[in-house]
Amino acid sequence: MIDDRIAGIASGVPGLRGVLVVTMPDCLLYGSWLRPDMSFSAEEASGYFGDLIRANRQGLRAVGAWTSDMQVTIEGTSVLVVLREVDENYVVCAIFDREAPLGMVRLHLKIAIEQLREILPRVEAAQMSKGARVLRFIERYAPDAHAVLHRVATRTRIPIERLRNPDGLSSEEVKSIEEAAKRILGIEEIHF
Repeated sequence: MIDDRIAGIASGVPGLRGVLVVTMPDCLLYGSWLRPDMSFSAEEASGYFGDLIRANRQGLRAVGAWTSDMQVTIEGTSVLVVLREVDENYVVCAIFDREAPLGMVRLHLKIAIEQLREILPRVEAAQMSKGARVLRFIERYAPDAHAVLHRVATRTRIPIERLRNPDGLSSEEVKSIEEAAKRILGIEEIHF
């Protein structure tokens, strides 16, 4: 079970209160480990942290500093929360005691992410159609990811039902979706 494997990675890390693995772009809890004295809901927190990653992407894009490799650090009065993308499918949220040295937090998080990459299921881009890859890309980076299919459908005039099954799209439809994605994201090229 994934929670047991996350516990194995998290055990022994000084000051660690919890680890949440959140799926993207839907912001659902995939797995977690919480120290026994923690009383918050991992499911509820995962939604907020996933949304925070999306908001951070939008903020970086707004100031012209968009990147697909980012980390969010939140310093509260009693906790230090670090959010880091494992890959396009997962975000790790590590919650530490506030007294934990930031350098050690970053080191432990780097090690944990390397271990998580080995155990989390992967969706290989090569196994996906180009249409599916473009839609996945835009869902990952677009503002208001929950409405992105509607935006793409409006811009391309492709019915949303067809967008939900991207493997059946024609090459012209895929090209149209790529152009819509570039306009929505404000970028010149899409790099998978």
